[in-house]
Amino acid sequence: MAAYLAQRIIDEAYTYEFVIQRRPDLKDGIDTYLRDKGRDELITH
Repeated sequence: MAAYLAQRIIDEAYTYEFVIQRRPDLKDGIDTYLRDKGRDELITH
């Protein structure tokens, strides 16, 4: 699920803030996926 949501962030279907607000339990997995794909700039705090 984290990989799917992270890809949706990359595709600009969702914002990082929107996803993390609703699924904080997936934050580590989403962050890892975004970093692995070279999209660190999408990780906002």
